[in-house]
Amino acid sequence: KAEFGQWCVADPQIPDSVTQSALNWACQQGGVDCSTIQPNQPCFEPNTIKNHASVVFNNYYQILKHMGADCYFSSAAILTQRDPSNYLISLINQDLDLLYVYDLMI
Repeated sequence: KAEFGQWCVADPQIPDSVTQSALNWACQQGGVDCSTIQPNQPCFEPNTIKNHASVVFNNYYQILKHMGADCYFSSAAILTQRDPSNYLISLINQDLDLLYVYDLMI
């Protein structure tokens, strides 16, 4: 559980390519167990880069912050005091709104 209500999540303002690179680093060199974001695992859905990155970034931060780890991930992450389950729902809705606008433009 996050201390003081702080969670490390993917920054919605950052391009997915940057987020994906940071996610790759966390799962490979960062030493985070990324099995929970694989298909048929508890954190796979919603299947988005931002959701998967938020799960992994927060796991990394919560486990390693006491050893000096931060919530930066090459600018792909932000520290929030909002419950990530609500935050991720917001990201999903934001993505759906963008898709709707895109569909209207085509």
